[in-house]
Amino acid sequence: MRHLIFAIAAAGLVSAAGCTKAEDKPVAVAVEPAAPAEPAPDAGPERLVIDAEALGIPTDAESIADGREIAMHQCSNCHGLDAEDNKRADAPPLRYVLSIYEPESLAENFRAGIHVGHADMPDFVFGDLGMDVLLSYLVSIQEVPPAQQ
Repeated sequence: MRHLIFAIAAAGLVSAAGCTKAEDKPVAVAVEPAAPAEPAPDAGPERLVIDAEALGIPTDAESIADGREIAMHQCSNCHGLDAEDNKRADAPPLRYVLSIYEPESLAENFRAGIHVGHADMPDFVFGDLGMDVLLSYLVSIQEVPPAQQ
């Protein structure tokens, strides 16, 4: 959180978010799908496989927490947070967004200021570090959408 507040103040951004943090080496994380072909009734949702290390996405707890903070303030009003459902029909739940957009494409589009998403979705400037931690959070919560299972 302290990183997020520092970056927002330092960047002087009104409707953008970002963070700074010490150089961390990303940890290899591949979120594996559920092993059984037919999960038990109490099994959790099937996870989406994303190779965070290959994409250079940090996976440490602080990055994920900072990314969640950005999502809470910038995304959750339409997309929900964590396992919440979307609050707008044209905004996919955050836990499914990386099944629609490839992480590296989404990051590059946001970094380049290219409009991403539904027609009236605001344009955001997250900065490189802000985008990295937002992706950290998104990767940590991804599930396979029910229509793709």
